[in-house]
Amino acid sequence: MKSSQRHKAAALGVIALSFAAAPAFAQAAAAPAQRGGAPNGDTPQILVATFKSPDRVLGVLMADETRKRIQSEHNAKELYATPKNNINNTLEASGYRPDSALNAADLMELAKQLRADQVLDGTVTKAGAGVHVEARLIIKANSQLLMQPLPPVDGKDAGDAAKSIEKSLVEASKALPAYKKCTNDLRAAKYDEAATDARAGIALYSGSTFARLCLMTAFQLGKASPDSLISAANGVLTVDPTSVLALSNAAEAYSAKGEKDKSIEYQLRIYRADPTNTAIVTSIVNGLGAAGSPDKALPMIDSLLKDNPGDPAMLATKWKLQLAAKRYKDAIATGEELVKVDTAAATLDFFNRQIGAAQSDSNAAVTQTLAAKAAQKFPKEASFQLLLSQSYRKSGQLQQALDAAKRAVAIDPKNANAWTFVVVTAKDLNQPADSVFGLVQKGIAAGADKEAMGSVVNQVLNAAQKKATDAKGTPEERADWEDALKLSKAADAIAPSIGTKFFIGLSSFQVALDAINHAQTLSKTAAKSKDDKAKACEETKVAEDMAATTAIAMPSGGAFNKEAAGQILGALNQVQEAIPQFKKAFCAAK
Repeated sequence: MKSSQRHKAAALGVIALSFAAAPAFAQAAAAPAQRGGAPNGDTPQILVATFKSPDRVLGVLMADETRKRIQSEHNAKELYATPKNNINNTLEASGYRPDSALNAADLMELAKQLRADQVLDGTVTKAGAGVHVEARLIIKANSQLLMQPLPPVDGKDAGDAAKSIEKSLVEASKALPAYKKCTNDLRAAKYDEAATDARAGIALYSGSTFARLCLMTAFQLGKASPDSLISAANGVLTVDPTSVLALSNAAEAYSAKGEKDKSIEYQLRIYRADPTNTAIVTSIVNGLGAAGSPDKALPMIDSLLKDNPGDPAMLATKWKLQLAAKRYKDAIATGEELVKVDTAAATLDFFNRQIGAAQSDSNAAVTQTLAAKAAQKFPKEASFQLLLSQSYRKSGQLQQALDAAKRAVAIDPKNANAWTFVVVTAKDLNQPADSVFGLVQKGIAAGADKEAMGSVVNQVLNAAQKKATDAKGTPEERADWEDALKLSKAADAIAPSIGTKFFIGLSSFQVALDAINHAQTLSKTAAKSKDDKAKACEETKVAEDMAATTAIAMPSGGAFNKEAAGQILGALNQVQEAIPQFKKAFCAAK
């Protein structure tokens, strides 16, 4: 209902106070004569208001003719038609035009004020030289509006059509007493008796939606099987395909049976029956989302947003549905729209899901932008700084990546991932190994995982090994292996592991091998040159020390690279066998 209509509907309630307090003769005086005098307290009263029509005059005429027909055919003690003057006066006092065609909810509110318990609602259109009318009887049960469609009517004019409508109304009303008994039994929790009453009503009028709805409710409250409930709901839908109550019960019953597709089918029928009902559509949207069918729910939420643009709750629902449907670009755009109209929606969870959408969409630029916004919004949340660091690394912005990672460890000093990013990025920036190991030491001291830190250390040592290996055959080779040994020992002192032991064994063996080979070369001139002999002796001692280091370290680190360790230990035996001979030849005093 639009805002102006809501105000008018509210006015109906205000007018009712004064109208209800008016003397009874005020109503009777305005009423046209209906045989039988005034209605009794228990007489059914029916409100016939303006029919809906493209031609407003025709809508008024059809209602007038139908009302007159009821008044002429029925004693006021049997069925009382609310007089036109009473209807018009109440409408005008509420701010409506007398010829207003109201929706079902407003009609029932008007009927309540005028003490009517039934409403005859209809639509009339011109059809050739005559008219076509589709009418329905409406009653209210608790908060539910129940509809009884009457057979469509084609008449030569409004008066002719009114005759057929009145006859159909009489037929449909035959089931009302049984329906009332059924509802009384429902209130008394006599569900079997209620079902019997409902069947009696259907026998009196096979097209009774009221009796069929009561039967369905008896099954529902009596915990009947889903199949029984579906059968009863479909019985209603054969008469009134737009019954939201029957469609809802069928959808729930199919869901209980685990038939998700059928449940969704009926939920979509509910939407098509009343696409303007925000409460119903929202419920259906949530149900479809929970059932794993977000794509079917999105058109519904879009239709609601057309009438309620910028509604935060609807935008939030749309955003979640788009995420569930993996429509990541759309979800990110909707999320941005949501936080513009509702800044409180920019929660930690919101940013995490937005960032997740950007990552799933492989959109590094948006990921970085969102992470930066999130880090600014939540300065004490280390995960966003880490995400920024990762994003900067991917885009080659290593210094920015290091800065973000350092902010993360400042927020959460025991975050192993943050320290890993700090150390790895420092290494990738080619910062000195001593600086990298210093960061490793700080990370371990702060509580970072030693195994994770050890992995970074091994990466640094791998780089040192590669440098030495690449220098093979050059003057720098021995120096590079000596640097690698120094780094390996420093790393082992900070974060000992099988990796550091392996690299100590590897680099010390390479130095030992180079030293023994150099001593072998010097042996050719050692007999004639005291300096060469002395150098050969020094190299032999270096080889002896390095071999001893290898012999200690490699068995402990062998598991790091079993194949390489086995080769080194095999070659080490040859070096160790040569050392005594070299010492005797070059280091023995004469």
